[in-house]
Amino acid sequence: MQVDVDPNETLHVQEGRDRIQINEVGIKLLFGIAVTAFFACAFAFLANLYFSKGIGNGGAVVGMLIAALVVLFLRLGKVKSALVMILWGFALIPIVFGFRTFGFNAPGIVCVPISIMAASWALSVRHAIAMTASACLACVAYFILIQQGVINPVQPDLSARLLILIGVLVIALLLGLVGVWALRHEFSRVRELGVSLEAKAQELSRSEASFSALFLSNPLPSISGDIDGRLIDVNHAFISDFGYAREQLLNQSIDSLHIFESEDQRKIIARQTLGKGVIGYPVMMRLASGEMRNFLVSTATFELSDGWRFVALFLDQTDRLAAEQAQHILNVELEQRVVTRTAELSEALQTLKRTQSELVQSEKLASLGSMVAGIAHELNTPVGNALMVASALQDQQTQFEAGLDGGLSRSHLNHFLVSVHDSADILNRNLRRTADLINSFKQVAVDQTSEQRRRFNLHEVAHEVVVTMSPALRKTSHQLINQVPEGILLDSFPGPLEQVLMNLTNNALRHGFEGKQNGQILLQASLLPDSWVQILFSDDGVGIDEHSLQKIFDPFFTTKLGQGGSGLGLSIAYNIVTAMLGGRIEVTSEVGKGTQFMIEIPLTASTELAEPTLI
Repeated sequence: MQVDVDPNETLHVQEGRDRIQINEVGIKLLFGIAVTAFFACAFAFLANLYFSKGIGNGGAVVGMLIAALVVLFLRLGKVKSALVMILWGFALIPIVFGFRTFGFNAPGIVCVPISIMAASWALSVRHAIAMTASACLACVAYFILIQQGVINPVQPDLSARLLILIGVLVIALLLGLVGVWALRHEFSRVRELGVSLEAKAQELSRSEASFSALFLSNPLPSISGDIDGRLIDVNHAFISDFGYAREQLLNQSIDSLHIFESEDQRKIIARQTLGKGVIGYPVMMRLASGEMRNFLVSTATFELSDGWRFVALFLDQTDRLAAEQAQHILNVELEQRVVTRTAELSEALQTLKRTQSELVQSEKLASLGSMVAGIAHELNTPVGNALMVASALQDQQTQFEAGLDGGLSRSHLNHFLVSVHDSADILNRNLRRTADLINSFKQVAVDQTSEQRRRFNLHEVAHEVVVTMSPALRKTSHQLINQVPEGILLDSFPGPLEQVLMNLTNNALRHGFEGKQNGQILLQASLLPDSWVQILFSDDGVGIDEHSLQKIFDPFFTTKLGQGGSGLGLSIAYNIVTAMLGGRIEVTSEVGKGTQFMIEIPLTASTELAEPTLI
């Protein structure tokens, strides 16, 4: 058996039930005993050669051999084997070899009781008894052999006997030291064990006190009992919740109390408690008043000196389950309400969408009607001029024909030709003006009513807006100036874009120049990276306050409520830009310094854009 020789540890050698505990100092003493015995045996061997002519050297040789083996065993860490060999060697060598040579006068006979004594504490009682029996039998055997004359012992030399006795005394001293060290270590270990046991007993007492305090103060109803199901203790919460007196519960079996509604459930919990325990097992339990309530039961077992114990905790779930049931019923009712309200809201939303669509169409028709009225008023002047010139030309024609019958002078012919030329020039200019107005109105009207996608020049669309809005502008002192450069081509929806610009113009005329004369509106544009265009619509009017600026694109928001304002103009513009044209629109303004709308749209509109909506 391998032994770890650590000077800070106690070495343990165990074989069967025998146990030897020797520390580092004891092992060194064993080394000393073996070495001393070796040299003592060698000295005895030499002394016998000198004084007794070699008589009795067999024991010395065996002693040297045993001492050498002991040293070898100690080097290998086999302390038990080394100690057994030492003690048995000191017991048997003096008897076997000493008695045969010197009889009962053998000088090493003193080693026998020392070895027996050492074996009793170092090895075991069995070794000591066996050693005593062996020594007694050897003594009786040698006595008989000597009496019969089979062995003739010789008288040992006094000097040799003295030296052998001195050596034996030294060895006995060393064995005594080993015993002292071992006994001190054992006594120290026993004291430490006693202190440890006392500390553990105190700790156990404190643990029991803590457990008892925790058990009694646990807010959950708890019981404790033995393996047979008899109650040993109950806490205050159990007495309070179940309505029993402590005297009614202690030393009573659980099945006799009938606190479980189902006996089968009680048996299941009892079986599982003896195994791994129970965690959160749902049961119906009966209170002292007879009321049935839902509990979750958790159990565990532990072992004490007087047997096994169990602990059970009960968590009342009755109120929680009732609340969950009420919550479930409420959820079902809420789901039904949600379904009903959803249907109502869906219907209201459809109605709102239809209303919004009608409002948008009304706004568009109102804008178109206003534009028609303006164009009609604008056409009145050139058409009236053309009619007047045509009527005057017809009168001159009548006079010219009458002059032909009475003779036509050269001066009259020249006058007629000049009048025809002037009339034709006036007619041409007025009719061209009429044609321009009609063409612009026709293009704007077609674009706004059809919302067809086509390629167009942004400058031309801006010019058409300026021409279309000119009748409304002539009623004011304000100007709409087209500064959009030529050459910006788009593949998009010109009608909705015109609608946006016209709505912005109407908004500026209606709100932007309130109380101000000679206002100016600028329409500008520039190309952006990634095939986008930026359109700036700015005025030098009164501006917009911060509160209104945050709501300016909200549907139905207007500062002219009840004065002809619907609150849909800018909302429609916002939705057209963001939804149909696929762009973005932002507004910046400062009171007293005008307003600017920045519109950014792609040159090529997406084919997957949604229709504009108000919300």
